[in-house]
Amino acid sequence: MKIRCVVDNRAGFKSSLYAEHGFSLLIAKEGKNLMVDTGKTPPVLKHNMDLMGINSVDKVLISHGHNDHTGGISAIMDSKINVKADETKFFIHPGAMGPKYAVEPGNQRYIGFPQNINPETLNLEWVTENTRINEDMWIFNQVEDHSGFEPIPEYLRVREDGKCLPDKFKDELNLVIKTDNGLVVISGCAHQGIVNILQSVQEHFHDDIYGVIGGSHLMDAPGERIEKTVESFKKLDPEIIALGHCTGFEGLCRFKGEFGEKFIPLDSGAEIMI
Repeated sequence: MKIRCVVDNRAGFKSSLYAEHGFSLLIAKEGKNLMVDTGKTPPVLKHNMDLMGINSVDKVLISHGHNDHTGGISAIMDSKINVKADETKFFIHPGAMGPKYAVEPGNQRYIGFPQNINPETLNLEWVTENTRINEDMWIFNQVEDHSGFEPIPEYLRVREDGKCLPDKFKDELNLVIKTDNGLVVISGCAHQGIVNILQSVQEHFHDDIYGVIGGSHLMDAPGERIEKTVESFKKLDPEIIALGHCTGFEGLCRFKGEFGEKFIPLDSGAEIMI
């Protein structure tokens, strides 16, 4: 199984791939391609797919409704980019369609699902609970607060019944892959807390965490939270830790310093073999 980072916040200095504040992974297994998230903009996703030789996507898992994960959907719907556009299945939680905002003093920005995409035009499968999508892959969303130190940022909001309320991210979906070595967990942003997600997955599946890949939302976290996250990872002891997107520079440096060769900083074009 090969996991490729199609879009991330960073790209190598010598790379021709694009970077943006967005996230997209492609998981290739037995001739089938599953994409997790679509980056922020169609041109970046298209450019990187072209350079990486990706022209077909069988399934797409949308981790949550923010536009840096959903903004490239129209590229996947374009048959000139994705030859399976008419057949591609999208796994999405209904809550991902809710109007989401970043609300800060004097500023409110819409950061939700692309308003130019009609959900009815997608080959949708709504996901509201843990769902098995093939023999060794599950969509997982039953996350409990195990850590006690991973609050959801208050500026992230969703509009409900005319009110802009704190977003609890009930729409957040993670991918869990069973391997002979243990569980590989793929997270888009981990708004509910990367440690909460990993401990919830471990409790549900009764297996060790072998790999953690994706975003960890530590970019604005205080140093104390980063340290507690690192300590929790040491206890979980995964063999592969590949973080990027919303992890933040301080978090990336701390993980690299602690885990050395086990740690892979994600960037556009990164490849991981499982």
